[in-house]
Amino acid sequence: MKKFLLSFAVMLMGSSLLTSCLESDDNKNQVQEYVATQGALIINNGSVSSGIDGSLTFLDFTTDPYSVQQNVFKNANGQSLGGTPNDVIVHGNKIYITGSDENAVFVLDKKSFRLIQKISTTKDMGEAEGVTPRHLQGYADKVYVSTYGGYVGVIDTLSLSIRDMFKVGSAPEGLAIGGTSDEDVSLYVANSDYGYGNGSISKINLATKSVTEIKNEKIRNPQQMAVAGNVIYLLDWGYYDENWNQKEAGVYKIEGGAVTKVIPDATGMAASGQTIVTYNYPYGSSKPTYNIYNIVYGTLSTFHLEGGNPIESPCAINIEPNAGWVYIASRPIDPDTGYPSYTTPGYVNIYDGNGQFKAACSYATGVEPHAIAFTYGIVKLKF
Repeated sequence: MKKFLLSFAVMLMGSSLLTSCLESDDNKNQVQEYVATQGALIINNGSVSSGIDGSLTFLDFTTDPYSVQQNVFKNANGQSLGGTPNDVIVHGNKIYITGSDENAVFVLDKKSFRLIQKISTTKDMGEAEGVTPRHLQGYADKVYVSTYGGYVGVIDTLSLSIRDMFKVGSAPEGLAIGGTSDEDVSLYVANSDYGYGNGSISKINLATKSVTEIKNEKIRNPQQMAVAGNVIYLLDWGYYDENWNQKEAGVYKIEGGAVTKVIPDATGMAASGQTIVTYNYPYGSSKPTYNIYNIVYGTLSTFHLEGGNPIESPCAINIEPNAGWVYIASRPIDPDTGYPSYTTPGYVNIYDGNGQFKAACSYATGVEPHAIAFTYGIVKLKF
């Protein structure tokens, strides 16, 4: 099966060009398969202090124009995701969601959003070890989940139970897969240390199951990573000074023991292909800023957002790799206080790779949108 990284619209345009150019009988009635992006999932934290449960929003790309569906988990299952669902991924034909306050990983059918299994991390890993699941990463027939117990659990995607676990650092957050070949694959874990300044990265060799720790004085409060081969690009939130000004936040390149800041002033990051896009919106900030970095050429430039409903308080970002579009979710600004609202529904905007707002592509989300993932399907086109 050929997997071309093209959006559905581009695929249709490409097929018309091909059929106009290739008119021989040998090329007629051939069927090609492509990977098409079918939708986007946005996990919303809700607000525990205000009694607002988290929720799941779905953007359906198979409709024209795109359509948005709110509370798809609750509507499909008649129950809530509970407090603070924190992360969402799509792996195979299933959706996985971490329920931080529920000490659970919810496993859903990708098409119907029906609950297949609710995995108790504290039951499968231990009360202390499995507490507060945070982030997810899929690879092969496994899904990995970090917990504030200082462990990474290994979910078997067939039995939908946690069959193994690894001891890592303090307060692990984001996970990433890296390696130079199928025989050299590692899971990287960002150990945040709850922001106390003693952060680290755990490297789990998936073949040998050995765990090593990467430490450096510049690694203080790591949150998220992207890995190219064995080169790590780490989003670190740095630290706050006595006046609550955020210091040393940014994206750091870790290669061969050297740690170098390549993107200054970043609090959110998304990566795809050769590109990293960041936003910076620290505590007390009045206006977000954005950068784009090319990992091949090492070039950094400002990522200008143009047009559409402005992003007021960015809180999630991702890049859809087929089209290269950038999705940024935001909290609204409370008109009475002039500050971001943590209790009213947010929104997500879609921009092209140059920062240009896609016309009519701003959609409502739930309260406190926190993570964005994409669903894919196979499209067959006859030439």
